Amino acid sequence: MTLQVACLDTAGEKRSFDHGQLDIAALGDATIGRAVYNPGFRWSIDVKPTAGTDTCQVAHTGVVLSGRFHVRMDDGTEADLGPGDAHVVPPGHDAWVVGDEQCVIIDIAHGTAGGVAGGRAGRCPCGVEFRVPTDDQLDHLVSAIREHAKGSHDQQLSREQVLAELSLPGAA
Repeated sequence: MTLQVACLDTAGEKRSFDHGQLDIAALGDATIGRAVYNPGFRWSIDVKPTAGTDTCQVAHTGVVLSGRFHVRMDDGTEADLGPGDAHVVPPGHDAWVVGDEQCVIIDIAHGTAGGVAGGRAGRCPCGVEFRVPTDDQLDHLVSAIREHAKGSHDQQLSREQVLAELSLPGAA
């Protein structure tokens, strides 16, 4: 392994949405994201229409740098997250900014960059590749590709269009 550095301010991928922005850098087998959520952000309002799922189906491991965030799981479990709170949030949740302060969260995912064994890979028509390590995260993969296409290129992709283009990692 070699030393790798990426600046989130100039990261290759940026996703914007009504109440925030996500900056993403892929390093080795990890993907590091910095989410900046503005007051008023709520997953079920800002992301659900693009994701096509009732709740967020992405697992998150990260830490809140500033602001406050509330998470409600599908089973009714809830938690408030604030500065310094490290967290693991499983798939099946809604989340929103609490108060009038911007919320900044660093999210770290392993096994989502090159070299994933198993799982699925897909590409936006622009060529940007997305990967998930297991097939049970297929909804996340579809959502990520659709969000990227919409936010970066103002291109609407249907769930069916994305699914038709998915491939196994390493496939041509």
